[in-house]
Amino acid sequence: MAEQLIVFCSNYRRELESLKLAEKYDGIEVIYLPSRCGMPPIEWAKLQENLPDLSSYKNLHVVSCGGITGLSEKECINDYCYSHDFKQCYHLIINPDLAECYIKKGFYLVTPGWLASWRNILTGWGFEQDTSAQFFRDTARAILLLDTGVDPSAEANLAEFARYVERPYESVKVGLDYLMLLLNNTVLKSRVENMQSIKRVELVDRQKEFADFNMALDLLSTLTSVRQEEPVIQNIKDMFAMLFAPSEVVYRSALEKSIAGTQDINTDDSFTLEIHGSSGLLGCLDIIGVDQPRYLDQYKKLSDKIVSICGLAIENARHYQAIKDLSDTDGLTGIANRRKLEKHLAHEWNRMRRENKPLTLMMCDIDYFKRYNDLYGHQAGDDCLKKVSSALSGYCRRSGDLIARYGGEEFTLVLPGADREGAKILAEQIRQGIEALELKNEGAPVSDYVTLSIGVSCMVPTAEDAVENLIATADKALYTAKEAGRNCVVII
Repeated sequence: MAEQLIVFCSNYRRELESLKLAEKYDGIEVIYLPSRCGMPPIEWAKLQENLPDLSSYKNLHVVSCGGITGLSEKECINDYCYSHDFKQCYHLIINPDLAECYIKKGFYLVTPGWLASWRNILTGWGFEQDTSAQFFRDTARAILLLDTGVDPSAEANLAEFARYVERPYESVKVGLDYLMLLLNNTVLKSRVENMQSIKRVELVDRQKEFADFNMALDLLSTLTSVRQEEPVIQNIKDMFAMLFAPSEVVYRSALEKSIAGTQDINTDDSFTLEIHGSSGLLGCLDIIGVDQPRYLDQYKKLSDKIVSICGLAIENARHYQAIKDLSDTDGLTGIANRRKLEKHLAHEWNRMRRENKPLTLMMCDIDYFKRYNDLYGHQAGDDCLKKVSSALSGYCRRSGDLIARYGGEEFTLVLPGADREGAKILAEQIRQGIEALELKNEGAPVSDYVTLSIGVSCMVPTAEDAVENLIATADKALYTAKEAGRNCVVII
């Protein structure tokens, strides 16, 4: 007889079937209800019409967005029915902090199950194609698939949906680890509450097991909010040190393990724990010399239940870093954008002021670029911007140097430590180097090839001055270069 009945949205059928809960836990049964995307909370009486005879189960878990209304006081008091409410359905497979970070970047988040029935969902919302396109144009800059890896048609469904609503799209692998952690928590907590008749000697060990598990859950909840990989790994080591009190915890990355060829540990008081993510093996933890070896098997079982979230935390940190890199990068050229430039320039200004060294800023503008676009087309214009930015990147050779896209066809180079004479020589080399690329620009009066006008400003920062003056001076120099006929360098 099944002990616990779990009710899930049908959009997650593939994910739940992939996890094979019935094989992992005895007494678990899962049933599915039709998707209720965008609909109000389900009535308890209406829910019961779709359920089997509940007298056969100790617990009922309803996992949903929006929850249940009309639930009688008796069910709540007796802890018979548990309503697990999530603000959004994707919070089942991804940390809410990470989801919020994606949303702030302008993504509309979708899951494979949602995409499988997106046409029916939009119809249920009362949307036609024109209203759908308008809605998503107003609410998101792009569609992001949180790919759990269980639906081979998810990518095709994503492309079809994105075309329908006229939005660009991306996908990110999230796997099933986060969902498995939530389900582990649901099942195990219910079983703790149902344990009433275990022998005392067994109960001591069980209580320790579940106390360790609850402690692990508390530690894991903070672990997934850390956004840098090194602190995440240190927190993982600290967590296992707190749980098992070993003499040492050693982390080896997958690359270190592969290069060193080190062996895993399996002794009476030590063991090795592999940490996997959606991309494969991430690393290993060597738990060496636990304080109470008699609990080693119990420690291993607990580790098996929580290790997946460790992999999830490491991958979360990598996702955060990828998002941060994305926010500092120009989407077309792949170099730094204006946001990154402003942060970097302020940092180098303060550093050069402390070291009493010069800071050079170059502003480079592609001459007659509008004519280039008009003559060759915008696709060719994009290719031109990529080639020019790539060439300019070759002149940023030292630590602290930065090439950034300032806007349109304008680029900037930040060169800390470069003095006025050196900056003038380098700017002329850059001007000649871009023309030597021989990118045809037959519509330009100054040359048959793409050329640059370059304005250069060089200052030794002081406490009385401001970085804005450096920018304004470089901008003025660029304007003077354009007035002088373009394809030239002016330094102020």
